[in-house]
Formats: sequence, C-alpha cells, structure tokens
Amino acid sequence: MKKHIVLIYPRPTGGYSKERRRDIHNIRRMYAPLSIMYLASTLEKAGFPVILLDDRLLTEEEMTEKISKAEDILFFGISSMTGSQISNGLRIARMLRSNYGKDIPIAWGGVHPTIYPQSTISHDLVDIIILAEGDYTVIELARALNEGKPLKDVNGIYFKTNGKVMMTLPSRKIDSLDDLPIPSWHQFKEHLNSAQYPFLATITTSRGCPFSCTYCYKGEVDSINRGDIWRAFSVKRIMNEIDYLHSEFGFDIFESADENFILHTGRAIELIREFKSRGFKISAIRSKFNTFKDKVIKEFSGFCDYVAYSPETGSSRIQDFLRKNDDYDKMKLFNARVRDMGLSTVHNFIFAFPFETEEDILATVNLCKEFKRINPISRMSLYQYMPYPGAPLTDLMQREYGLVLPANFEEWSQSDMYGELSLTFRPWVKEGDVNFLNNFQLLFNLVFNTYQPLDNAVYEIYGSDPKIERLMGDISSIPRAVGHIKDNKLNERLDSDLYSHYQERVFI
Repeated sequence: MKKHIVLIYPRPTGGYSKERRRDIHNIRRMYAPLSIMYLASTLEKAGFPVILLDDRLLTEEEMTEKISKAEDILFFGISSMTGSQISNGLRIARMLRSNYGKDIPIAWGGVHPTIYPQSTISHDLVDIIILAEGDYTVIELARALNEGKPLKDVNGIYFKTNGKVMMTLPSRKIDSLDDLPIPSWHQFKEHLNSAQYPFLATITTSRGCPFSCTYCYKGEVDSINRGDIWRAFSVKRIMNEIDYLHSEFGFDIFESADENFILHTGRAIELIREFKSRGFKISAIRSKFNTFKDKVIKEFSGFCDYVAYSPETGSSRIQDFLRKNDDYDKMKLFNARVRDMGLSTVHNFIFAFPFETEEDILATVNLCKEFKRINPISRMSLYQYMPYPGAPLTDLMQREYGLVLPANFEEWSQSDMYGELSLTFRPWVKEGDVNFLNNFQLLFNLVFNTYQPLDNAVYEIYGSDPKIERLMGDISSIPRAVGHIKDNKLNERLDSDLYSHYQERVFI
C-alpha cells in the first residue's frame, strides 16, 4: 500500500483569525491553490493518496487533525513564494518536525526555492527542493521514496545526503500541458459552492510569459523550465475542466489565473466562443496590452466583466527602465472601445522607484485621471516597488542603489513582499519618506480603486502632506461611479471590503 503525501499551501500574508476563517463569508474570495492542486492530481493519477492543506483556511490544530487521518506519510510538500509565505511555511514545517520528527522528509517547491535553491536547501527544515514545474518531478520523488531508491536518480531536485547537498539532472520537459490531469478540486469540496466563498472558480489555460519586464521574476523561472516559455492547454482540454466544474459545483463564472489569456489570438477567440456557447463567463481577461488584437476584442462583450492590463507607470522614462513599450494614446482608445461595449478596465501601477521623480509620479496620476474620464467605472491600483528575487531590475538595485539581499532562507522569510515594507530591503527609501509613500498609496487607491464617496477621512489623508496635494491635484474633479457595483456575484462585495481595508491602514 502506498503512503500518503501531504501538500501544504502556506498563507501568503498574515491571514485571518480563527473566528473569521470559520465564517467563510468574512473571507475575501481567494484563488484556489492551483500549484498544489495540480501536483495532487498528478500524484493521485499515479496511485498515491494525497492530503491537501490550505493554511489560509485552517488552524495548526485543524491541520494536525487532518494529517492524523493518514495511516502513513511518505513526505510533506510546501509551496512557497518569497516573503510571508516562507515565514508561514517555516512555521508549519516547525510544527511538522516537532510532531513527526526527521524521518518524514519535508520538500519545498515554488518560485523562491527555484530561484534560490542553495540558500533554501541549507535550512534545517528543508530536506528536498523540487525545482520549477514539479508535475513530473513529484511523481519520480514519490516513487523513489516509496520504493527506497536513491534520490540521485530523481530529476529536478536538490537534496541532502550525509551532510552534503546534491543536485540532480534537470526534470523532464512537459511537452503538452494536456497530459496533465484536471486539478484536484475534490480535495476542497467543503470550500466550494456556487457563491464562490471562499474559493473562486480559478482556472489556468496556459503557463509562462514570453515578455521580459525588468521588475518581474518570470523570465528567470521560465528559463529554468527549459523549453517554450509560453504554453497553452488545448481548448478541448480547458472546456472539459470547465464542464466538470460546472456539473460538480455549479460554477458558471470563472476566474482566470493566466498572465496572458489572449496571447494567441486564434486560440483565444475559439475559447471565448466555447464559453459563450455554454452560457459561461470569465470574470476578467488579463493580458499584456499589446496582445489585445482587434479580432479578439470584438468577442469580449457578454464574455467578461472587465479587461485588465498593467501600464505600471504613466511615465515614458520609467517605461524604459521597466522594458514596457506600450503606447498611452492606444491605451486610451482601447479603454474607450471596451467602455462602449459595457465593460470596465482594471490597471496596476508601481511607484517608489529610486530613480523616480515627482514628474514621473505626476505622469502616472494624470494617466489615471484620463482613464477615469474615459470610463468612470475603471479601477487603478498602486503598489510600492519591491525588488523581487530573480528580476533584472533587482540586479540594478544591487549594483547602483545599495540593495543587499537576505543571506539565507530565514532572512528571506522576513522580507515581506506584500505587507509593511522593510526599509532594509529598500535602502533608497529615507525614513522621513515612509509616511508620504504609504499615505500617497493609500489615497491613490481610495480615489482610483473604490466606488465609495470621498469622505472626511479621505480628505484628511489628502491634506496631511503638501506633496500629496501637489501630485494628486483636485481629487474632487476626478469622475467617480459612486455606489456603482456590478451585478455580478463575484464582485458584489469587493468595493466595501477594499474600502474597509484601506481605512484601517491610515499612516498619519
């Protein structure tokens, strides 16, 4: 009889209280943890029983209870990106080591271990690293451990033996994504319902990104995957998964986790038409701006609620640093076109670069004002730049701006990529600028990313710093679709939740 494999998805951020986790209606909708769900389905197909645990929904006591149902355990697997997910992963690993000892190995996978395998494998709570796409590697690993065979014959891993770190040959390339089974949704059946609390009906129709934006780690990870940078599931395979999710759980609106949903125009059109023929929708189409071709734009109506692309900046000068060469005038024409189709647009922006000027920030604000004039229900989010592991821009930060990356896995766990940003991780940020950066980001998101009225609290932030007033200008003149909430069960709560979140984080 084959032993159980336990796969764990740590919380990417601080998480929720036990009481809030138990009330799923108080949990903001989340992407399903597809990273471990794909691995689980592959292992199950190979005959291995799997237990999936999502740290966002469970306490450690509840995790322990679920693990105890396994008669025997082959290994634990933890998926991790940089920052809080490492911290929470280590918290869980300590609990596992305390409860089960060193006889059951702990394997780590995901973006961070793939980019920094040496510092990751050096940690006492890391026994094995699965590099890059682990769909094939995890089967080889499970079979080797189950049969007592040497790990040196498992491709695509780092492991420890007799106090030494060993690296094996690269893993086998996934030639066809269609060879992968549908993710193990049945593992989370208790968390799936037609209202999509807490899990969105998350799908992925492709993997990888062919673009080379300098702030992004994707190029580094995709290069490790060896082979085609962008690959897609066939339309037939995608619709088989969609039909399964509809028949089993009642889903009819889906959330795509693709970075470039419409990269291949012909495939995108075929896929959209298949969705429409069944009466299904995608909540949002996300893609790089220059992939929106005329033929596919015509298909958007009745298929999605909004279209998302990320200019990242309104400054042509900053665009050059980011290797984003999109045309702002074409963006405005595009936004007007989808507005006329009854759709909204959503955009992400980044600021707080060390080479950024006030003029660059002002250019971003002015572009967002233009987007709002074109379509008042459009939404823009602003984030502070963080140097991400594996990104080309991070190398520049090290060479020219004094960035010193964490020395080991434990230190990386303290580099919070999504919460309060460490000054030690951004040495170009002066302590006196922290309030400005936080308050400007807060105000920007309240003005451009909510449909709530601008109340006294908003104007208090606005008046807290003359620099904020100067950069934002007259916020009362910015068109706002106050009270507008799309009649969509995926979006009905987002505005009030977001507004409450920002009100809790005023930095004055």
